[in-house]
Amino acid sequence: MTEFGDVLISTNPLNTLLMNESGSYVSEEAIKIDELIFYFVEEHAIDLPEDELRTLLLTEVI
Repeated sequence: MTEFGDVLISTNPLNTLLMNESGSYVSEEAIKIDELIFYFVEEHAIDLPEDELRTLLLTEVI
């Protein structure tokens, strides 16, 4: 993304796995993984064509 550089995007199920029920990270490794990911999207969105995914991200982030 020209606005943010190269970014990693993942799905909400991964975000859920990184967190426990109280809203804390499950481990130090989970924190590191989360810090690498720019944004989490719904599972169906990850398979969108790149231009549509970019538009979705810009709508959500900006």
